[in-house]
Amino acid sequence: MRGSRLRRTLLAFVALTAALATGVAWGEVLGTATGPLEAERPREKACTLGDLVADGARASVLADFALIQASQLRSKVIPAGDLTRADLSGTLSYPDEEVVLVEMSGEQLRAALERGIAMLPKPSTAFLQVSGMRVTFRSEAPPGQRLAEVRVGREVLSPGKTYRAAMPTSLAKGALGYFRIFDGLEVKQTGPALVDALCDYIRAEGTISPSAEPRLKDLSAPSE
Repeated sequence: MRGSRLRRTLLAFVALTAALATGVAWGEVLGTATGPLEAERPREKACTLGDLVADGARASVLADFALIQASQLRSKVIPAGDLTRADLSGTLSYPDEEVVLVEMSGEQLRAALERGIAMLPKPSTAFLQVSGMRVTFRSEAPPGQRLAEVRVGREVLSPGKTYRAAMPTSLAKGALGYFRIFDGLEVKQTGPALVDALCDYIRAEGTISPSAEPRLKDLSAPSE
């Protein structure tokens, strides 16, 4: 009887220790944002929170660029200041979805970006938040013919070049109508869960400074 009681006490102690450790990690300050991180309209325009999530995914697998579908982001604003895992996890619809590294051609990237902006000005879950690139387009042009220029890093996109791309697993499998574009993509590396990639990136950077310059710029839109 005494042994059974002691065993239950030890198990309860282990469970309490684990719960406390999880609580500390959940509230741990990972870094600081110098300005608000917003995802108020992630299904129709680039947003600073989308930029950050995409940056974390790209860094986690050392990709040339990253694509994050808008359905992964919740409409939310994180004020300037300390950033915790709790803050970040609450911004993602599927925080435990893994990041994968795939190789794709510039032509496939161009097709994916056209797909992402095809529904504008209507919001779409297929809209893409990006990292590692700058995109200009005209939403007044016919769908499929809207891209004006795409730069990966400092270079203009080359249709025949092979790039290393980071994205959530579901997107790589063709979710949200991307199956025709991404058909046959081979996963070269499986990375961390999206929330872990995001947390690791912020911890490594320390200070996050959101940019006012959108990574996807609509040349048809009136100047704000």
